Amino acid sequence: MDISPLSMTAQAAKPAAPNRAAEKAGQEFEALMVGQMLESMFAGVDTGSAFGGGQGERTWRSFMLQEYGKAIAEAGTLGIGRMVEADVARLYGQTSEGTKG
Repeated sequence: MDISPLSMTAQAAKPAAPNRAAEKAGQEFEALMVGQMLESMFAGVDTGSAFGGGQGERTWRSFMLQEYGKAIAEAGTLGIGRMVEADVARLYGQTSEGTKG
């Protein structure tokens, strides 16, 4: 019974998981960072007539800005997520290589 192709398939599949995890970590970090930047930018902006103003807009503005951050991160136009992804992948690669020794 020869199961060597299964082990080769499993070895080939292992690197894909860290890359997806690194990509997700990078995108989530970028979304968080951009959301925080937008909140700082909008801190001095009064609630206006665009969305009705008042307490409702003040309450839900942070959620709107978080979603803007997610949308910007998904678009990948800033490149922050890609930089974080590369560093996470590099660090993960060093860790897994060090444990193989």
